[in-house]
Amino acid sequence: MSSLLEIDPRSFTGGFSERSFKVRHALVDHPFLTLESIAELSDRLPAESVWRRAGDRAVNVAAAGEDPDLGPPSETIRDIENNGRWVMLRFIEQVPEYADLVNSCLDDVEPFLGGREGGMTQRNGYLFLSSPSAVTPVHFDSEHNLLLQIRGTKEVSISEFADERARRRAVDRHWDRAQPDFTAMAASAKNYSLQPGDGVYMAPFLPHWVTNGNAVSISLSIPFYTEVALRAEQVNKVNARLRRLHLHPRPEGRSEAIDRAKASLYRSGFKVREVIDRSGS
Repeated sequence: MSSLLEIDPRSFTGGFSERSFKVRHALVDHPFLTLESIAELSDRLPAESVWRRAGDRAVNVAAAGEDPDLGPPSETIRDIENNGRWVMLRFIEQVPEYADLVNSCLDDVEPFLGGREGGMTQRNGYLFLSSPSAVTPVHFDSEHNLLLQIRGTKEVSISEFADERARRRAVDRHWDRAQPDFTAMAASAKNYSLQPGDGVYMAPFLPHWVTNGNAVSISLSIPFYTEVALRAEQVNKVNARLRRLHLHPRPEGRSEAIDRAKASLYRSGFKVREVIDRSGS
């Protein structure tokens, strides 16, 4: 079977886990990714996997949760051209045929890892549908992600900090639930204009935001974790709890032994005092 994704090996080697880079894909005409197929999918997913909100949010303010919506999600999706909405379908791999699609895509990616960072784990799939000119506000993701444009166009901006201290401050603000320093993020952003058939790889913890074009947009997101990325997420969550106690924990990545201890305690449903006693914060 031919590959669904086209990835430049040099771009992957140079950018993996650090920077963004463009990819190509062959999913534009896939029958599971039409508006009608996605509308039918939305009614098959659990309610907690369907997020709907207004598409006219401010790009520089982190989004919070979803708006309440009445009626089946398929109605929102079928009227996406007119209703000014933004829809996210989370964990589409819960439906078997979409699990096959997600796995087929990530099977094309996995050989490029070569076992780096402990290899690929926790494969997922998301679908994003946006009304014309809708905005996805600035946010962070913990996973490695490939965002693939299926229909319409969008501008994706990804902040890549040259200064590690600035990156660390931005990541900590995210986990502390503080509003982002959007001016600093925009100053170091790379901008991608995605057409159908285009995609972009985003490394974990790179802040990004999206502005839709003047037509309906459909995008497929295929995030995955590695052992390192999953541990980093867990350590950052532990550190955020410690900062709320006015402590100053070691940043993630400074000590693998301490990071592993924090991640283990996180997975076991830790109490903050355990982290202080066992890791010295």
